Amino acid sequence: MDKDILKSAAELRHRLHRCAELSGQEKQTKAMLIDFLRTHTSLELHDMGAWFYAVYRAPLNAQTESAPKRRIAFRADFDALPIGDDPALPYASENRGVAHKCGHDGHSAALCALAVEIDRHGCRSDILFLFQHAEETGCGAPVCQKMITDEKPDIIFGWHNMPGFPAGSVAVHDGTAAFASRGLVLSFFGKSSHASQPENGHNPARAISKLIIDIPELTAREDHRGIVMATVVCVRIGEEAFGTNAGFGQLMLTIRAEFESELDALDAEICARARAYARQDGITNVEVQYRDSFPETRNTPDAVAAVRKARLECGLPEAHWNEPFRSSEDFGCYTKLTSGALFYIGCGTRHAKLHTREYDFNDEIIEPAVDMMFRLAQDA
Repeated sequence: MDKDILKSAAELRHRLHRCAELSGQEKQTKAMLIDFLRTHTSLELHDMGAWFYAVYRAPLNAQTESAPKRRIAFRADFDALPIGDDPALPYASENRGVAHKCGHDGHSAALCALAVEIDRHGCRSDILFLFQHAEETGCGAPVCQKMITDEKPDIIFGWHNMPGFPAGSVAVHDGTAAFASRGLVLSFFGKSSHASQPENGHNPARAISKLIIDIPELTAREDHRGIVMATVVCVRIGEEAFGTNAGFGQLMLTIRAEFESELDALDAEICARARAYARQDGITNVEVQYRDSFPETRNTPDAVAAVRKARLECGLPEAHWNEPFRSSEDFGCYTKLTSGALFYIGCGTRHAKLHTREYDFNDEIIEPAVDMMFRLAQDA
């Protein structure tokens, strides 16, 4: 990789880090990325509002007038998290309480570097560079599916940095690469009463308690094909009023599963039991809401094979793990429409974990990331 491009990409990453913006608010981030591509490439740019994509269109063969070999897409995300930054960083976030603690600044900087490399050296295939907003909330990819339906790429690739793996190592998983998950909010509308007369009210505490107790049974069924989980994230019942019998309660769960079908089944069973337990205590109104919904990210065999081939050709070490990552990624929205794979590049065995205050993207893995994508662009 050209060292000047590598240096420019690292500098861009630091500028992106400094202006970190939350999901759905990434106006300055997007403008900065577009400006970089306009300055350093001649690519065709498509501004789609909250997101954008760039296109390299391979020239026709002058002798045969044959069409480009394939249409290959690469995706990077660019939103940050509501986590404070380390003020000692020379490029610390200027937005208080918001920082790139998942490495999306690095993902986008690497994709910009790839765009420069492709623009300079050319490619036999059309290349699509998708820059996506709002990955952390799961809202971005469903909107950006429009690029897939409009441009119809044959295959799409994405990558994520991964602490705990040796720096520059590559991991790709057959099948599920990231779990399906959703935030499930159950609101129980009972009836309050005087605390001395609980029989005159409908308190949701027992229904919520029974549902929480059921979670191990619901997630550990022997007929599950993969891992199924439910995590209690918040419980609210009543108010701090000792003369009042609670009439309202809310249970928030994050449910996740290796297979989306098993997530749907868990969701349905939890909701059914919530309503049944509520009725036992005279509560007829249970409201269900969803937040931060993610599909399973399921890699296709052809894309996995392409990633493994590219890793070997780049001479990068392989990283191994025994099960899919339990975290979620909205990249699965793309692999519902076309072939694709999400792979991982290690950022160091002792590197701070994702989504922590101590985390900062490792600039040293920009080069292997670009090398991998450049090879995939040539061979996929």
